[in-house]
Amino acid sequence: MGGQQLQEKKQHIKQYRSLHSYALFRTQWQMALKCQMVSRRVVVAKAPGVRAVPVRPAVRRTAAVKVVAYRDAHREEKICSLGSEVVNSWFKGIAMGPEAAREALQADCDTTVAYRSHQVLRHHKGQGLDYLLKRINVGHEKMDLVSHRILATAACSLDDTFFALVEYKYKSKVLGDPRVNVGYKIMEMDVMYDDTCLKVMGLHERSSLSPEDVSVIASLDSAHNAGNATPFPEDDLADYPGGLNNEIVLANSRAWCQARSSGQPESVLDRTLDPSFRLWDAYGVLPVLCDPSRRGKVDACVVKYDQVKDIIASTKDRYDIKCKLIDNAVSLNKNVGFTHWRSRIVNKDTKAAFEIEAVEVDLFGADGRLKDIWMFRDPMDVEIEMLQGRK
Repeated sequence: MGGQQLQEKKQHIKQYRSLHSYALFRTQWQMALKCQMVSRRVVVAKAPGVRAVPVRPAVRRTAAVKVVAYRDAHREEKICSLGSEVVNSWFKGIAMGPEAAREALQADCDTTVAYRSHQVLRHHKGQGLDYLLKRINVGHEKMDLVSHRILATAACSLDDTFFALVEYKYKSKVLGDPRVNVGYKIMEMDVMYDDTCLKVMGLHERSSLSPEDVSVIASLDSAHNAGNATPFPEDDLADYPGGLNNEIVLANSRAWCQARSSGQPESVLDRTLDPSFRLWDAYGVLPVLCDPSRRGKVDACVVKYDQVKDIIASTKDRYDIKCKLIDNAVSLNKNVGFTHWRSRIVNKDTKAAFEIEAVEVDLFGADGRLKDIWMFRDPMDVEIEMLQGRK
């Protein structure tokens, strides 16, 4: 299944689950597909997860009924367990060679599993277990892996999407450098979960740039030393705040996307972002977010609250932008959310249209407001020109 078809199916699933009971959804789809014959991603839930506002008898209903989708913690735990297994198998393959990961990935992934990755100016996509092993082998040949650890995971029980943030330490085989480098990776997985199977159907990853990855970038005048990954603000990572409704966090993630769309006021961010808010370029090279005067410093690619609103306003002056959420999920046990969004953009001067995507880690406070957004974002058109040395 192609990426666009997968996203359309996921949107259908979200809409369907928010309007109908899980039981009806199961009846419609369960007889249509079996796990061994999957050619498209269908999610069948196990128990009712929505509740409609009751209506008094003999009273005419004039307003729309509000439907609330409650998170299914057990389902999210199962998905996170599967996703974490795949993450660990992935890094086992990087450390020991791809064949060391074959058996586990074969058990956890569908035979038609789709793969894609974004690395600023290089993108990869493919399908099937052998392609996954090919991508693992790229990491194995580039890195002498020292260790990896999963910093946070989350799953969305509405459409069975998994996210993980992973820190890994390695020595560069390509450069023959004995120094230990630190990198980060976000892995996003689309999961098929019904009464007959639990399988990964799609895998999307974004990673810190290694020193050799920077070789495709002609100019780093506006970037921080890409050999050292932009650090994840782990000091702000904490347990999930007691009593906080995860819907507040999800609403703030949606508002962050909305505020960046043309015709929408940036003032919505005043109630969405914490005053201490910081926006991080996880790639460490995007000219809009990186300050060459601070190159080599931890905060070289960090923008603070007031600057963020100015950047958004000036960007909307130059472009027509429509930001759309693809997936978002909140961790069960950490103050972490993950958001995957796509923006459709038109340059007002040239009328050229293009799309960018990003996957980000959202760290939030006790009130649910966003304190840090640590983001792997595709470059804008002008950033591509700058990074390729054409501007």
